[in-house]
Parts: sequence; C-alpha cells; structure tokens
Amino acid sequence: MNKIVSLAALAAITLGSAAAAHDTTTPFSTRGECESASAKMSQEDKERLLATQPQLFDTMGEVSSFLTRAWSCELSSDGQWYIMDHRRAVLNSDWFQRRNR
Repeated sequence: MNKIVSLAALAAITLGSAAAAHDTTTPFSTRGECESASAKMSQEDKERLLATQPQLFDTMGEVSSFLTRAWSCELSSDGQWYIMDHRRAVLNSDWFQRRNR
C-alpha cells in the first residue's frame, strides 16, 4: 500500500509540477548562489504545491520540509554547483511515509 501511495504522490508532484520544477541544468560557481536560486524556486512553488496537492501536504511547513529535502545543491565534476532533484527518493523515504499519515 505504501508503494502505491508513493507512486501516486510521485506522479502527482512530478507531472503536476513539471513547469514549476527547479532548474537542474544551470551551473552555479558557488554553493551560495546555487542555494539562493533553489530557495527562490522553492518559495515560488510552496503555495502552488499546498493548493494542488492537498492529499500530500496539510501545511505550509510540510511543503517546506519536502522542498528542502527534494532539492539540494551538489558539486559536479566540472567544478560547478547544480540543483539536484531528489523528489523520488524523498517520496519513498521513511520520513515521508511517517508524516504522510
């Protein structure tokens, strides 16, 4: 049952937020620049996710926690920082299963 819920959640967030998903192709020269851009994108997504995914999120805090875990800045082999997408892993995580009733 948890797998079905996780798959449905992933589909809803991935398909429902394709246009608003974080930019994972733009390189940043510093982690700070990357984190700032990711935070701005997350801020822009919060209200929309809460409104369009009520089956997944009850509060703005849950959305914020999800976005913080779902997107991270990582150093690539080219020496640049990129926003990385971890939505699938977060939706399948113990954290999400526990908080998702």
